[in-house]
Amino acid sequence: MAGLAERIERVLRAGQAAEDAPLRRADRGEDLPASFAQERLWFLEQLEPGSGAYSVPIGIRISGHLDAPALGLALNEVVRRHEVLRTTFAVSDGRPVQVVSPARPVELTRLDLRHRPDGARRDVLHALLRRDLEQPFNLAEGPLLRVKLLRLDEEDHLLLLTMHHIVSDGWTVGVLLKELGALYSAYAAGLPSPLGEPPVQYADFAVWQRTHLQGPLMAEQLSYWRRQLAGAPAELELPTDKPRPPKNTSGGARHYFTLSEELTDDLKSLGREEGATLFMTLLAGWQALLSRYSGQQDISVGTPVAGRTRVETEQLIGFFVNTLVLRADLSGEPSFRELLGRVREVCLGAYAHQEVPFERLVEELRPERSLSRTPLFQVMFALQNTPREVARAGELSLRAEALETGRAKFDLTLVAEELDGGVRVMLSYRTDLFEAGTIARMAGHYRRLLEAAARSPEAVVSRAELLDEQERRLLLDEWNRTRAEATAAHSVHELFERHAAERPGAPAIVFEGREVSYGELNERSERMARRLRERGIRAEATVGVLLERSPEMVAALLGVLKAGGAYVPLDTEYPEARLRLMAGDAGVRVVLTRAEWVERVKGWGADALTVEKCASEAWGEDGAEASRKDRGHAGGENLAYVIYTSGSTGRPKGVMVSHDSLLNLIGWHQRAYDITHADRATQVASISFDASVWEIWPYLAAGAAVHIVDSQTRLDAGRLLSWLADNSITVSFLPTPLAESLLAEPMPRGPALRALLTGGDRLHAVGGDAPPFAVVNHYGPTESCVVATAGPVSAGGRENPPIGRPITNTQVYILDALMQPVPVGVIGELYVGGRGLARGYLGRPALTAESFVPDPFGTGAGQRLYRTGDLAKYRADGNVEFIGRRDQQVKIRGHRIELGEIESVLGQHAGVSACAVAAHDAGRGQKALVAYFAAREGTAPAAAELRRHLEELLPAYMVPSSFVELAHLPLTENGKVDRAALEAFAPAYATTEYVAPQNAEQEVMAGIWSGLLGVERVGIFDDFFELGGHSLLSVRL
Repeated sequence: MAGLAERIERVLRAGQAAEDAPLRRADRGEDLPASFAQERLWFLEQLEPGSGAYSVPIGIRISGHLDAPALGLALNEVVRRHEVLRTTFAVSDGRPVQVVSPARPVELTRLDLRHRPDGARRDVLHALLRRDLEQPFNLAEGPLLRVKLLRLDEEDHLLLLTMHHIVSDGWTVGVLLKELGALYSAYAAGLPSPLGEPPVQYADFAVWQRTHLQGPLMAEQLSYWRRQLAGAPAELELPTDKPRPPKNTSGGARHYFTLSEELTDDLKSLGREEGATLFMTLLAGWQALLSRYSGQQDISVGTPVAGRTRVETEQLIGFFVNTLVLRADLSGEPSFRELLGRVREVCLGAYAHQEVPFERLVEELRPERSLSRTPLFQVMFALQNTPREVARAGELSLRAEALETGRAKFDLTLVAEELDGGVRVMLSYRTDLFEAGTIARMAGHYRRLLEAAARSPEAVVSRAELLDEQERRLLLDEWNRTRAEATAAHSVHELFERHAAERPGAPAIVFEGREVSYGELNERSERMARRLRERGIRAEATVGVLLERSPEMVAALLGVLKAGGAYVPLDTEYPEARLRLMAGDAGVRVVLTRAEWVERVKGWGADALTVEKCASEAWGEDGAEASRKDRGHAGGENLAYVIYTSGSTGRPKGVMVSHDSLLNLIGWHQRAYDITHADRATQVASISFDASVWEIWPYLAAGAAVHIVDSQTRLDAGRLLSWLADNSITVSFLPTPLAESLLAEPMPRGPALRALLTGGDRLHAVGGDAPPFAVVNHYGPTESCVVATAGPVSAGGRENPPIGRPITNTQVYILDALMQPVPVGVIGELYVGGRGLARGYLGRPALTAESFVPDPFGTGAGQRLYRTGDLAKYRADGNVEFIGRRDQQVKIRGHRIELGEIESVLGQHAGVSACAVAAHDAGRGQKALVAYFAAREGTAPAAAELRRHLEELLPAYMVPSSFVELAHLPLTENGKVDRAALEAFAPAYATTEYVAPQNAEQEVMAGIWSGLLGVERVGIFDDFFELGGHSLLSVRL
């Protein structure tokens, strides 16, 4: 208790310091300054005049026989007594000052709703309230109070007072109730006012505040807050259901729930053990939940305090409330008991330094500002533990009534109200960010976290179970019910051979106008398989395939599989050093290639087998049969191929995929897209890209034709669209950027194409009319045999399409850092399991163990999950939304930004056919966003036009500083945006060097800034706020 006593003493000393400076009536002959809080609201009103965002409705329910004239007299007397209700605001030297007008009769609007049914009465009330809130106040002309009296029944009235927040706060309600009750009682009885005159007014408090909060007291208090909030995150990175708009639209809703009496008592008991109040205990739980939702360990929450540290202010109406920032540290895996101790210390420190107005704190700390979120914190917390006031006025009772305003100033606000029998919780939220279902789930998670804390306060709070049984079953079981029977074959070449035997003359491969039949492809591949077996190729042996995209390439791949080996695709366009490294790492002894590359292969220490030699050797009528009899056996567990992907260390890593995994992909694909021998598919991807696996084998295993797209056509969207139509293609996979470009092209009439499949990158919203074919988005790492999830795409939406649900025999989990399932809507890391999972990385057991981890949810021995490194979240309908890779998140001025979100919005512009956003170094340790775009044919969007488009839909810090138009975006061989190549087109940035004004307008602006900020030199790339500017100076500017 000694620590608590010391803290209380510090709080009392702070209060005593306030008492030492007398609060007296100020001279009314001089300008009366606005208080710090009023000044901030006045600034916001100048920023967005007439918004009505700070209109505060107060409802007073009056029960009993009402004397309306007496009530009118009481209202007029309240306005006379409190100058703040007669105050307007003028400007003096760029700052707001209070102007107090003489008392005038209050205009009381009366409405009789007795004749309306209950439901209609509620509708009218809500409509009245909405209109009243939407009607702005004029701070310069006033009045800043509107009053309506609604008669609901014979002895039931609602007094609706709407004030601007600049003249009122929550405490005001109690003062109003008390004074209205006393005055009404007297006037109804024909008696004079029983209330004495207030010794001081709100304007006197504002003068006192301006003079008192300076010197050593302010310096000491500000020093505390500078230390306390040093390095605090600029934002709480809560996952939202909707993209954050450029500014808060103020639309809000509420969700109510309760904490039981038993839980409340347990929490109070736990708090007493730690010397903490119920407020601190509930706050610790709230901050722990926010940490779980955001993934952050540094959580700042705002909380209101009355701000009436002097006894003279307790009976005044006015805007006294202050806001404290309570910052919790959840690092180091604390138990709830340990976290509660940390929160208690923070609260006591904040109470001892509550004199600093929040507005002064913001001005001092100068955090990054945005119209889309509040500075320093975006979530509020409050506890009301005093009974709701009820005033008696003769036979009348007057009580405050909560009104549903349909507004929310903060992302989230949790208000707990202690009642007999537990705690009632109101969770208010911004409807432009969250859906009602998300908030309802969050309420349940808060309750369960508190229950876990009360039950086991010593347990690590980050491990507390948030999900109920139904949620766990949904996430772990129901959304992963993908079991299906395996394909009735041991290998893909077995399925291919069935079709070669049944329809030998059918086209298997089509390339540059020539067809290779199933019979011919079978013979070519058998020739290669026989020569490979002669060189010792059997199961688990790796064979390199160094060929361009061609029928020979497909025959070579098939030949390796028939020999029993595993193919290693080697892209002919790769640098020599990389190919040598891959071949050596894979232990390749034989490379199937062309004669022209034999010497190249010999340099790798491997044996070259040319396709020309295989084709020219004698092959009798019984050659194929003899070859089959001599075939090495490869079972489902044996390797089918090894594909190399980039490694974080710069060394590529070989992903080993078995026949079973490949057959699972084939079986799913054929069922999902009704693949038959009548289909015609495309082969677009480089052999080194795992998509080539998906483009070839499901079709050859179904007797369909695979059309290889020529190099000139494959990366040109317009040309490719015509090619698809000319060749009557029915199913095509295109990498995401190429698919987006193709969908932006004018569609031909009646194409044969029935399904456009895409994946490999984040797909942006598909605008405009729906194309005449299905579009399906896919996701899958190479480590899960190309595809793990799939989902149809709807046209015309503004949201990014999800990546869908897991495919056959595949499980998908979204987990936190402790591998616990995260709730629906919460971002976590995507894990993939199931039959499609790769064996691991060739020759890299440590890396395999790190990336392929034991499946904590599996029921069979040895089940594993692949840790993708990708961020995702579940939508409420079970679809997975891809967020991006961790390494594609960037910080701009303290804000974490997903580049894909900006790309999604930019891609919605009618003049943009393709786009990418990158963060480049801009000097001084800062990064700047640059948007690269290709214009849609026939359009020429200017940078200013694109900037306005983004400013309408995104916060200012997410709008790129530069826009670069390109004829087309650079693509890798795999069809993905080549982000490294974008840097070659980056604009030259201003860095730390001073750049003088370049024209007359810039010179005038620099001079104004110099005078306002007191700096000698202002460059054209300097930031107003970084040079010391603040909100009021910006108004003067």
